[in-house]
Amino acid sequence: MARKANTTNKPRNTQNLSVSSIEKARTLIDEIEKSQIPFGESAPIFAKIKAQVDAGKVLSADDYDHLLGLVKKARDWEKDVESSSKTQPEETMGG
Repeated sequence: MARKANTTNKPRNTQNLSVSSIEKARTLIDEIEKSQIPFGESAPIFAKIKAQVDAGKVLSADDYDHLLGLVKKARDWEKDVESSSKTQPEETMGG
């Protein structure tokens, strides 16, 4: 028996997915900003992503990947800052 296509099924509620992905992106942006990581060459990319999120736009897959990369760098930066703050002054080399 052939199955009749159900045209009344709607795709997932993309609006709810969009809102949650924008909120997740905002959280990640906050984390990056709190880390005070020096952006260097990534500054224009971060500014573009932040502007898109602030405007309520869903990020492209590439932009989201860039954002995740910046989050990883920010987390690594935080670990390095924490690690160096635990280093005793006598353990560091004098210049």
